Amino acid sequence: MSNELRNKLHELQQLSNNAPDAPTRAIIEALRLQTAILNERLFRIELQLSEMSKRTDTA
Repeated sequence: MSNELRNKLHELQQLSNNAPDAPTRAIIEALRLQTAILNERLFRIELQLSEMSKRTDTA
């Protein structure tokens, strides 16, 4: 995870903690979790592409 993304997730956490009401907190927290999940999926795709690239380079 990049430092920039880590900082953004931290900012979202702070916004969630300081939200004025429960519905706003829930929305911000959902965005934070979805962002983290998306990052994990993108990381897995990058790993798979790297592995495929290595295999085609050795072939």
